[in-house]
Amino acid sequence: MKKQIKPLITVVLLAVFFFWLHQSDYALLRGWQANGDETEAIPTYNGDYRLIFDDNFDESPLDPTIWNEQYLASWTPDMEAARAVYEVVDGNLNLIINEDTQPWNPEFDGTVRTSSVMTGNRTGLHEFKQGLEVRNDIEPFMGFISQYGVFEIRAKMMNSLGNMCAWWLVGIQDTPEQDVEVDVFENALNFGNVVTASLYAHRDPLAREQHFIYDVGEADLSNEFHLYTFEWTPEGFVFYFDDEEIGTFQAEVVYPMISILSAYEGRENWWVGPFDPAAPYPKVFQIDYMKVWKKVPEDFEQVDKLKIVSQDEATFTMAAGQYAIEHGQLVGFPSYVTLRYNDGTDTQHWVKWEELTPAILSKLDKPGTFEMEGEIIGMPEAILGNRKATIQIIVSQNE
Repeated sequence: MKKQIKPLITVVLLAVFFFWLHQSDYALLRGWQANGDETEAIPTYNGDYRLIFDDNFDESPLDPTIWNEQYLASWTPDMEAARAVYEVVDGNLNLIINEDTQPWNPEFDGTVRTSSVMTGNRTGLHEFKQGLEVRNDIEPFMGFISQYGVFEIRAKMMNSLGNMCAWWLVGIQDTPEQDVEVDVFENALNFGNVVTASLYAHRDPLAREQHFIYDVGEADLSNEFHLYTFEWTPEGFVFYFDDEEIGTFQAEVVYPMISILSAYEGRENWWVGPFDPAAPYPKVFQIDYMKVWKKVPEDFEQVDKLKIVSQDEATFTMAAGQYAIEHGQLVGFPSYVTLRYNDGTDTQHWVKWEELTPAILSKLDKPGTFEMEGEIIGMPEAILGNRKATIQIIVSQNE
């Protein structure tokens, strides 16, 4: 019996170790490490920047609290055709186009096939063409959103004509004006050995359309992994390829955005150019990781233990009785809260506001001011504690 004790202890210790490792990986996914004290956390820094999001694509399937697998599903007549085909292998997210992949929206996007994953979704998100009709009502979901920061992926593109790989962001659209689109890259073999980037204002009155093309020289985008990075500040966006600055956009984007990773194929009359029917399947867009950092302000210092010190005060103004409700929430209501930390950084998080009871609805029908609370989503209890999102609602006289 004594000879069996050590192996048994070893097995138990290994089990505990792997459980701890898994829990640590989960904590790191959001950019911090739990330190055993349930009221504090250890931040991870890279120079003057704190890591707030880190997905190394080591787990399958993708975390459903972060990623949505149905591409712009409001607009498709077939929800399954909008569902991503992917695998997580060897620490890579592989977005896959197969020969039998069906067009996701034949009426408005022709023969375009896609495998795309998104860090948020909602009804009416990204009205990409005039005349679109909402075909599916989508329960709002914001797995990861951010306003400002340094965003980076390491990725390898598809290498066949008629295919395109894209990393792009769109506004969360609490209001129609929160509608800017930033294409970090739309890379296709048809375009040559270049990185193409664009900004489309859509309905955002503070933005204007901008583009640039950057020749990557000897780099092989389809057979090698490369770094794609951009820094988003109140003044705009600065883009980098393998840590070299390649272009800028000036834009005041004053709301969070979601990220979308997309593999596309257009077999007939697609804007990227000719399609090669002889190219073998499957066709794969590979992403090694996605990371996001926030800059520590100059008048702050890095900290050993991360704590929330405040949150932005939110307000919502409306005329008495003039409101609409979707999925149990007021249309146009802010869907997020900004939290501020003891190192000066901030993060944005989705909120599930309290139920609109008859008592609350009665307050919306007459002038006055009151507050509502909401549950902050995507924050470990170790940092969040009992903190709630709050918003002041100002109901004005209906003229």
